[in-house]
Amino acid sequence: LTALEEGRESGQKRKLTALEEIMLKEKRKKEDDAAQRAAAKEKEEALEAVNPDVAWLARGIVVKIVHKKLAGGKYYKKKAVVEKVEEDKYSAQVKVSDMGHLLTLDQEHVETVIPATGGQVLVVAGKSKGQVGVLQGIDEDKFAAKVHLEKDGLRLLPYEHVCKLA
Repeated sequence: LTALEEGRESGQKRKLTALEEIMLKEKRKKEDDAAQRAAAKEKEEALEAVNPDVAWLARGIVVKIVHKKLAGGKYYKKKAVVEKVEEDKYSAQVKVSDMGHLLTLDQEHVETVIPATGGQVLVVAGKSKGQVGVLQGIDEDKFAAKVHLEKDGLRLLPYEHVCKLA
């Protein structure tokens, strides 16, 4: 490829040799393969949290109630703290923050809460599940949080994988 580069620098255009074409194709293929593997890994991690079969509730996290019909909408969009996770791991007793009411809700009826930058989070899904970290920022385009984890360092995790600690 150096002959090609030299030709470009001098302003001359020349046809690539067969060997140069093969080398260029292989280089592009390797780059494409690496990009596809990275995209597949990212997609796999994002789908893991969306999968309803993954139990993600944990004691001490802050959640938002998203059940519109519960008590006529009285608790809709209210924040609550998980006090106790039930044995089935898919439901929990939560204490509604501004009311003090104790409710038992399924994880389908709550969602994770992202804290302000600098706030503590718990990773509730994915490979780093169970680790505590600090929110460094968010990437709105990727719907992801930049979190500095105690063990794994700085990671970019889908919003659904992290939750504010009470």
